[in-house]
Amino acid sequence: MLKLLTTAFAMFIFSQLFAQNTGGHTSVDNGYNLDFEKIEPGVALPSLWSRFNEAKGYRCEAVTDVQHRGNQSVVVERISEAADPFASVVNVIPAKYEGKEIEFKAWLKYQDVQYGMGLLIRIDDANAQTIEFRSMANQKITGTKDWAQYSIKAKIPAGAQTIYVATILSGRGKMWIDDAEVLIDGKDIGQAKINPGYNPNPPKYGSNILDGHKVYLKDAEIYYETYGSGEPLLLLHGNSQSIRAFSYQIGELSKKYKVIAVDSRGQGKSTDATTGPLTYDKFADDMKQLMDTLRIKKANILGWSDGGNTGLIMAVKYPEHVNKLAIMGANLFPGTEAVSDTTLKQVKEGLAHLQTLNDANSKMEVRLFNMLLSEPHLTFDEIKTIKAPTLVMAGEHDVILDSHTRAIAAAIPNAKLVIFTGASHYAPVEEPLWFNRTVLQFLDR
Repeated sequence: MLKLLTTAFAMFIFSQLFAQNTGGHTSVDNGYNLDFEKIEPGVALPSLWSRFNEAKGYRCEAVTDVQHRGNQSVVVERISEAADPFASVVNVIPAKYEGKEIEFKAWLKYQDVQYGMGLLIRIDDANAQTIEFRSMANQKITGTKDWAQYSIKAKIPAGAQTIYVATILSGRGKMWIDDAEVLIDGKDIGQAKINPGYNPNPPKYGSNILDGHKVYLKDAEIYYETYGSGEPLLLLHGNSQSIRAFSYQIGELSKKYKVIAVDSRGQGKSTDATTGPLTYDKFADDMKQLMDTLRIKKANILGWSDGGNTGLIMAVKYPEHVNKLAIMGANLFPGTEAVSDTTLKQVKEGLAHLQTLNDANSKMEVRLFNMLLSEPHLTFDEIKTIKAPTLVMAGEHDVILDSHTRAIAAAIPNAKLVIFTGASHYAPVEEPLWFNRTVLQFLDR
């Protein structure tokens, strides 16, 4: 229904802009140089530490005249009135450890800080998309203070690939950092268990050169990627999304099925040469042509949001091509009988803003948002004709009304209904293990 909503904007803002302890701590040797003592000759920062941004107008380097313990610390200081808004020094850690929570602790000292300073944790997935972010920006730590230990914690979400632990200074002032620690579920990272399933070089879903292909239609180029082997399983993403939306599903599903993940017309790497209104019927026709081109007579379909709408239309319009159908957060028609008032209001507000922009991407977004407000046009009588085994899913707090989801499941003969407790429209990301298990159990039966 909507773009995959994250706190990315807040993350960006916070990244641009701690419990005192009088005792010392001897960290296990974890190889991440958290005591800042290892440094290569002629290099300003200690080994494994670097500037997070270019940070013009700031000094970021190891110093020996001030330290909490040992021979040196790292100083971050603004030295020019024409400086960038902030400076940050970071250590990059692979998310290869088993655990649910990470804690970053460090001793900090600061002087004449204008806007704020502190610690931050950022966690990215395999596509370099930020999926978790915590900072101390809201504490607005300013002024001057001697050494004290500060701490920040963050959840380690499913799909974590890279962890950034950093310190940040915003505006005028000076700060020092020393004797840092990284803890996984309360244990020093040097003692944390390694996750045997961690892949240091995972595929880049949605931009995988080796597994990416295109089907050329008369008015569009449809990009898709294939993974695994077995029965074909077509993955259809939501509005304004791409193959990346299924980053937490492709790996698991491709262990048993030949996954064909598709960028819908005009989204991701797929193109669209038309200029008129977009429809889910057109999307369904595209998938029919893609299957015909690939000589796939019948496929399982997993559709999320707009992809679920397309899947329903395919099951009605091209029943001979649909083996099993799993839909997440789908609707039969637009309006308040199916979609929450709040969501429709957000779409209309987003559309009003997009209509003020003239770039090609915004123009496509206008067409996609208009489709949300005017499509689809399915009826309950139509979906009663669906013969494919069907799994109907939604989050407990989905943008699609619970009554509408349940009515869809009740109308499709012998459909199975699953509501993900505590989850929203984005259950595939919020509860990937539960979601994947549910889909596989349905497809395997």
